[in-house]
Amino acid sequence: MEFLGLTHKGMVRDNNEDSFACFPDGLGKLPNLAVIADGMGGHQAGEVASRLAIEFFVEYVNNCDSKELDDYLYVLTEGVGYANNKVFEASLFDQGLFGMGTTFTACVAFEGRLYIAHVGDSRLYCLNGTSMKLLTTDHTYTSEMVRAGLISCEEALTHPRRHALTKALGIDRKVEVDGYLETFNEGNLILMCSDGLTEMINDDEILQITKDSSGLSDMAQALISRANNKGGIDNITVILAKG
Repeated sequence: MEFLGLTHKGMVRDNNEDSFACFPDGLGKLPNLAVIADGMGGHQAGEVASRLAIEFFVEYVNNCDSKELDDYLYVLTEGVGYANNKVFEASLFDQGLFGMGTTFTACVAFEGRLYIAHVGDSRLYCLNGTSMKLLTTDHTYTSEMVRAGLISCEEALTHPRRHALTKALGIDRKVEVDGYLETFNEGNLILMCSDGLTEMINDDEILQITKDSSGLSDMAQALISRANNKGGIDNITVILAKG
C-alpha cells in the first residue's frame, strides 16, 4: 500500500488541532495503518487530545497480546478504547485539558479488505475512479436527525448544530467504537479526512480532483488548496492510500 498524509491549519484558525499518522510498512503485527484525529477543546486542548490519542493508540498496537494479532478489527477497536481511557485520564490531571476530546478514525487495508475503527465525524471514503462511497457514519447531532427523518440532508448542511458531536474519544471513560469490515478492490483509493475538507468541498468536487490529479501528492495538495480557496474555515487533513 502507498500512503500519503497532509495537513494544513486552514485560513482562519491560529493553530492546527488535527493529527495524523501513516505506517505503510506496518505497525506491530498490523500490515499497514493510517490514523486521523481532529481534536476539540479550548486553549489548544484539542491539539493535545488528537496527538495523545494517536500516541496511546500506537502504544496499544505495539504492545497488544499475540492472541489478538490475527484479528485486525479487534486490535483497532480495542486500541481506540485504550486511547480513549488514557486521554480521559490525562484530562483529569490538568485543569487546562479538562473536557478535551477528539475524533478518531483508523484503517488497515489487507488482502482485499478494509478494517476500520471510527469515532466522531472525520470520514473514510473509498473511490473507484468513477464514484466514491462513504464508509463511516458521522457521530453528529445533525446526522442523527437526518437518519431519524427529522431534517433533510440539505438542511443539515446549514444547521447551527452541524458540528456538534454525539460521540468523541476522551470525553468519557468509555466510548462505543464503530467497527467496519469492507471490501477493497485493487486500484481503489482510500480517502480519510477531517471535516475541514468536507465542510468546504462536496463529494463531486472531491471526486473530480482525484480524477484530475497525477498522483497522491498532487491529489492531497489539490484537495487542501481547494478547501482553502473556498474559505478554509477549519483545519484540513487528508490521508490517501492506494493498493
